Amino acid sequence: MNVGTNGIVVDQHGNVLLIKRNDTRTFAPPGGALDAGELPPDGVSREVREETGLIVLPVRLTTLTYLPLTPNGFLAFTFRCLLRGGEITTSAESPLVGFFKTTPLPRRMSSFHRERVVESLAHAGERPLFFQHPVSPFNKAARFVLRHVVYRWLDVKRRLQGRPPYQPPPTWQVAAYLLCRNEAGAALWHRPHEHASWQLPGGVASGLTAPWQTAVHHAQKQTGLQLHPHHLSDVYLGPNDNQLTLIFSAKTAQSAPQATQTAAWFAPRSKPDTQHPLHHQIAGNGATNNQPTRFHRLDM
Repeated sequence: MNVGTNGIVVDQHGNVLLIKRNDTRTFAPPGGALDAGELPPDGVSREVREETGLIVLPVRLTTLTYLPLTPNGFLAFTFRCLLRGGEITTSAESPLVGFFKTTPLPRRMSSFHRERVVESLAHAGERPLFFQHPVSPFNKAARFVLRHVVYRWLDVKRRLQGRPPYQPPPTWQVAAYLLCRNEAGAALWHRPHEHASWQLPGGVASGLTAPWQTAVHHAQKQTGLQLHPHHLSDVYLGPNDNQLTLIFSAKTAQSAPQATQTAAWFAPRSKPDTQHPLHHQIAGNGATNNQPTRFHRLDM
């Protein structure tokens, strides 16, 4: 899966920072691919500075969005950011940079960038929204032209200018797990078989499916319950440089099943005999639904 960031920066007049992309010639919030070993807040700060010359501080994750475009799909973290300094400067990737009115936004903007900007500007509270962008036939055709025509032409220009060839962004392994607690505060755990370690419901995303949808699908098979994610509480980087683990708080409207050899509820002070190390750390963090999304770096 490809992973990237966008930064939403608003000036004192309520105008939003946008760039004009060099590849599509459309307007977009500054952002780009997440580097291997980089946390999303660090990635958005770097991308905004590289593309606009401005120094920003990401203060709140507003949306987590998924775009199911081949070959890998694209997961985007969008942050509201505070302007801390710098001067507006263009770059090879952003030949035009400036603050623009939000009503209306520039007409030449992709539907998914427009949706991220609109939702982020209206966002209130601590919980980020998470949703999947619809993909139209036009989006698919534009993606094909970008990959097979525009990017190849840009590579030719790089060679003619003596610049290094374009390096594609890293592919990430993204996993999503659901932390579901009952009214007594007990967490739902499962294990593949009775001799395996206990872990939270969920798993590694695959295909062109949003990570939270993958987690719901795995949880149904693992526990027999239909879980409903409602808050992205934590994001973990590692243990390898291109691994992200997303933790969603979840609820279920179904009656809790009786404990079995492969699925059970464990109270906060009661823990399974053998636990997956990362999942033990996650459950012990005790995130609440009123906290903003937290970002962690695991020991590499």
